[in-house]
Amino acid sequence: MMELSGEFTLNLFSGIFLRFERGIPLNKLLVIILIVAAGTVHAGSPEQAFNNLVDAMYAGDAEEFSDCLSTESVAMIDMMLMMVRLKPEEAAVEISGKLGMDITAEDIASWTSIDLISTVLSSPRFLSELPPREDIVVSGCEITGDSSVVSFNLADLPQPFEILMVRNGEDWKLDQSVIQAEL
Repeated sequence: MMELSGEFTLNLFSGIFLRFERGIPLNKLLVIILIVAAGTVHAGSPEQAFNNLVDAMYAGDAEEFSDCLSTESVAMIDMMLMMVRLKPEEAAVEISGKLGMDITAEDIASWTSIDLISTVLSSPRFLSELPPREDIVVSGCEITGDSSVVSFNLADLPQPFEILMVRNGEDWKLDQSVIQAEL
């Protein structure tokens, strides 16, 4: 298993940071990024918004998860779908390998952003990487104007993770830059 070690901060554009202090397996890092990669659903506090997002992910609720994404994030996913449709056979092989399930060129041709999210959330590889839901705990939050840093811990990792969220009307969401960084 590949592991990232040492102390480092990952700047994911527009001031969204993930901070790591000790060794972390790469598969855990990918799960963490997926956890924070969507926006958050209607919630009056950044902490509640984060918990709503995680709950939608664990429920495998692609519609709710998609509602967590900013309009720009959904547009990025749609753009990525258009790009993979240019070479659907190659994309199907690559996506099948990454998700641990069979994906066909025909699947890709018919996917919407909701279908892609649903496929990822239900894939064996993604599900096998998820820690138990109760192991993801918000440990703090600092709000400054329309920005917030939410800290959360994973039970088997000693360091907290921090993400910057922004207020979008009455709701708290992540900037689309996290999705952009993943694409």
